[in-house]
Formats: sequence, C-alpha cells, structure tokens
Amino acid sequence: MRIDDLSRIPPTQNAEKTDQAAEKRALEKGTIASGADEAEVSQLAKALAPRDPQRLEQLRLEVQAGKYEISAEALAKAIIDAHLKS
Repeated sequence: MRIDDLSRIPPTQNAEKTDQAAEKRALEKGTIASGADEAEVSQLAKALAPRDPQRLEQLRLEVQAGKYEISAEALAKAIIDAHLKS
C-alpha cells in the first residue's frame, strides 16, 4: 500500500488497527492479562471508604428525593479544611 492511499481508509479502520496493535503489544509484554480485567484499590481509597453505611444510605435517599441541602460556605470550608490536613 502506498502512503498516500492511507487517506482513503476510513478513520475508524485506522483507529481499530491501532487499538488492536497496542493491545497485542501489551499482551506480548505481559502488561495486561488476556481476557481478564483487574483493578487494585489503593490504601488511600480504602481509607476513604465510608465507615457508616447507614449514614451513607440516608444521604443517598435524601439526594435521590431532592431533599439534601448543604450551604456553599459549608462545602467550601470542608474542602479547604480537608486540603489543609493533607
């Protein structure tokens, strides 16, 4: 195939070929598992997990019902305080 013929191939075919080639290289290197997805939860994520599932459920229901309200000032203060603690 000539280089100028590449413009005649629909862009989706080029993208699919690129994705397939990248996946093949990753499989060969062993950086991804064949046919299996995998995730690892960091220690930080584990620390941020809710400690009170009942409170979380209560908040979820309030948000879903449109009854959960928080002031912008309180939210901003909580964000700043959390950032300063880090």
